[in-house]
Parts: sequence; structure tokens; C-alpha cells
Amino acid sequence: MKINTRIATIILLGCCAGFFTPAFAQKKNKLKKGPNISLNISAKKDSVKTTYLNLGLLTNVYRLQGIGINAISSVVQSDMTGFQISGLASITGRNASGFQLGGIANVAGNNANGIMLSGLMNVAGNRANGIQISALGNIAGKTSRGVTIGGLMNLAGDQAQGVQVAGLANIAGKSQNGLAIGGLMNVAAEELNGAQVSGILNISGGEAKGAQVAAIGNVGVDVNGMQFSVISNIAAGEIRGLQFCGAVNIAVKTENALQFSGLTNVCQGKLRGVQFAPGNYAGEVSGAQIGLLNMCGGKVKGVQIGVINHSKDSTARKIGLVNINPGTRIQMMVFGGNTSKVNAAVRFKNRRTYTMLGLGTHYLDLNDKFSGCVFYRAGLYYPIAKNLEISGDLGYFHIENFENEDAETPERMYSLQARVNLEYHIKPKFGIFASGGYGMTRYYDKNKFYEKKPIIELGIILF
Repeated sequence: MKINTRIATIILLGCCAGFFTPAFAQKKNKLKKGPNISLNISAKKDSVKTTYLNLGLLTNVYRLQGIGINAISSVVQSDMTGFQISGLASITGRNASGFQLGGIANVAGNNANGIMLSGLMNVAGNRANGIQISALGNIAGKTSRGVTIGGLMNLAGDQAQGVQVAGLANIAGKSQNGLAIGGLMNVAAEELNGAQVSGILNISGGEAKGAQVAAIGNVGVDVNGMQFSVISNIAAGEIRGLQFCGAVNIAVKTENALQFSGLTNVCQGKLRGVQFAPGNYAGEVSGAQIGLLNMCGGKVKGVQIGVINHSKDSTARKIGLVNINPGTRIQMMVFGGNTSKVNAAVRFKNRRTYTMLGLGTHYLDLNDKFSGCVFYRAGLYYPIAKNLEISGDLGYFHIENFENEDAETPERMYSLQARVNLEYHIKPKFGIFASGGYGMTRYYDKNKFYEKKPIIELGIILF
């Protein structure tokens, strides 16, 4: 009895639909054939057959202005204005203006203006203006304007304007204008105006104005704004603004920009701005490089501040422990003395200045208890005769006694030393020298001297 009652109800609804909207009238208006098990209320004298109320299982009408609620599907061949709700799919052939709710999908053949909510997919063949929310994805054939939220992906064939949020990726065929938040990736094929935030990668194929924030990396061509990532940022053209990352920043050219990274910054062309990292490289510098190792392949119209500074410009301004330019002479020095007994050092000799990095062994005594030191010295030299030079320098020595400390001798100390050196070059790449000076060795953890004594050293110079 229950089954017969349901069948009778469906037949009755079909008859009512035929009463309010004659089926044969569809041929006159060239409507596509399709199932229509619903109750339709429409205007009989309306030449375009507008339906104002549509209730049933599934429906196929020409135009809807009002409310359409169907348990299975709803098809409107022309325009829909109002509410279109179905258990599976809501489809509008042209424009959908208002509210579309589909258990699986919502489709607007041309423009969707308003709200689209679906269990899987929302599709607007041309423009989507308003709100699109789906569990799987949202697609706008050309432009998406408003708020688009997809469980996996949002796709705009041309422009995405507003807010895009996706579990996997947001993709715009041309430009993203606004905010794009993707669990894995955001892609603007040509231009970005706004912000991209993703779990892995952001890409802008053209100009990026705004911010790119990603866990792994950001890629843009001409960047005007900020790139922030854990691993790397790339500006394939020029960047104006900030690159901030944990590993590597790369730009072809910078203009009023700051590159800040945990490992290295690279500017292939001219750097106008500041690089701050352990390692920095630029083709030319018109600004500042600050780090442990700074390298410039051309001219430096600014300053390099670091432990080691290198440039191909001999007039560059450098502040560091070791400064290298085309005129720098790099020499090897081997010597012995009454402090550290055997020493080896590299000397970087410029026009009238030099710096030296080296190490020595058996600083305290010649016995089976090993001790050593590493040191840095900087000074000035002056030629006083042919092949004869006099020089003077100041040095800092870090002394390690390792595990041989006792009540008087700690595990580590430091020494400040001054020397006057006299060196004679037997050949252009071989010389000998003698040094005399004075050293003061102190404890790190006590405000007292360990020892004070004169220094005497003899050695050779190679290269």
C-alpha cells in the first residue's frame, strides 16, 4: 500500500505539472526534452515560459524566477533568478542569480551571481560573482569574483578576484587579485595583485605585487612586495621589496630591496639594496653586503661587511677580517717561536695593509700534553729598501689546552699580541722574516693574566 501511494503521488504531481505548465507548449518555445516530475507554477501568457515555483523530484524548465526545490535534479535551460535547490545537481543553461544548492554539483552555463554550495563541484562557464563553496572544487571559465572555497582546488580560467581558499591548489589562468590560500600551491599564470599563502609553493608567471608566503618556496618574475618562505625565494626578473627565507634567495636584479636568508643570497645582476646572510653574491653592488662571506663579480659602489670580502674592484670599500680584490697577494707563512712552537698561516696582502689567519701547536710547552691556538692578525707594511720590508701588526689568539687543564692552567685562554716584523725577499715568491713583540695571555673566566712575555719568531714566506 505504501508503494502504491508513492506511485500515485508521483503521477498526481506529474498531472499537476501538466496543468500549470502544458508539456506541448515546450515544443513551441523549442525547449529541450527532459524529464519533468514536479509541480510548476508559471504564467500561461508568458512567451518565454517563466516558472515561479518548482517542487518535485526532478525538473526541466525554461526559466526560473523564484524557487525551485527538487529531490533529485533541477535543470533550468535559460536564466535562474532566486533559489535552485536539488539533492544531486542544479543546472542553469545561462545565468544563475541568487542561490544554488546541489548535493553533488551546481552548474551555470554563463554567469553565476550569488551563492553556489555543493557537495563536490561548482562550475560557472563564464564568471562567478559571489560565493562558491564545494567539497571538491570550483571552476570559473573566465573570472571569479568574491569568495571561493574548495576542498581541493579552485580554478579561474582568466582572473581570480577576491578570496580563494583550497585544500590543494588555487589556479588562475592570468591573474590573482586578492588573497589566495592553498594547502599545497597557488598559481597565477601571469600576474599577482595581493597575497598568495600556501603550504608548499607559490608561483606568479609575471609581475607579483603584494606578498607570497610559502612553507617551501616562492617564484615570481618581477616582484614588488615580499617573498617569505622556509626554503627559497626566486625573482626571475627584478625585485623591489623583501626576500626573506631560511636557505636561499635568488634574484636577477634588485632595486631598493632587502635579501635576508639563513644561508645565502644571490643577485645575478646589479644589487641596489642590502644582502644579509652568511654568504652573499652579486654581479655588482650599489648598497651593502653583510655576512660571513661576501662576493661581488664586478664593481662595488657601496660597502662589504663580513669575515671575508671579495670583489673584482680594487677600489671597493671593505670592512672585514679578510679583504680580497684583484690586487691582493695571497701568501703562505711557516714559522716557529717561543709562544706557539710551530705555526702555519695564510697572509692576504693588499697595497699597504695585510691580514693573516693561522694556527699553531704546543702553545704552552713542548711536552706530551698537547695545546694549540688559532689566530688572526692585521697590520701595515712599508718597503724600506729593495726586497726589504718592515711591518707591524696586532693579533688575537684563542688558546686551547683541551683536557690538560690543572689548577693553574685552564682548558682555554686568549692572548693579545703585538709584533714588529722585518722580512727579506730572496726571490719574488720566497722570503724570510724575523719578528719581535710582546704578548699578554689572560683567562676567559677570570679578570687576571696567565702570563706576560716577549715574543721571538723566525720563518719563511712562500708565494
